[in-house]
Amino acid sequence: MEQHIVEILVILMRAYPEGDIRPDDFEPLANNLISLGYTQNEIETALFWFYNRVEYRRSTVKPDGLSETSFRCLNDYEKMVLTPEAYGYLIELNHLGLLTLGEMDTIIERAVVMGGNRVDADDIKLFIAAHISDPSEGGLLSSDNPILRNSGDKYH
Repeated sequence: MEQHIVEILVILMRAYPEGDIRPDDFEPLANNLISLGYTQNEIETALFWFYNRVEYRRSTVKPDGLSETSFRCLNDYEKMVLTPEAYGYLIELNHLGLLTLGEMDTIIERAVVMGGNRVDADDIKLFIAAHISDPSEGGLLSSDNPILRNSGDKYH
């Protein structure tokens, strides 16, 4: 399920890079995603993440202090572990604004430590889903997220 959510997030970031999904877009968008094989629950979860991720990005300063033109190169060991597709996927997510370079670095480190012999793009989706939802990493469910902190909802 988590991989599907990340896939939907990428679709949303490609189609709506500024986060400007209008209410009239929801039904056709959901129908299109359902026709691609995603469930209603996965779509709703991805839309929640998408909306809150966009708002969180707008309301925070870049924590990693890197410029927008910075680029993350892999060391020799990372090149052995990450497939080119996995690394390309991370670069795309950074370009789409789903991951900062600091978050990308964290995911690469985790993938190298926990990924086993070779980490492919599907494995990366799992690491990204875990990272985005991890409150201890400042993810969407973090108490540091001003969107959730001010929403009145309680997430544990």
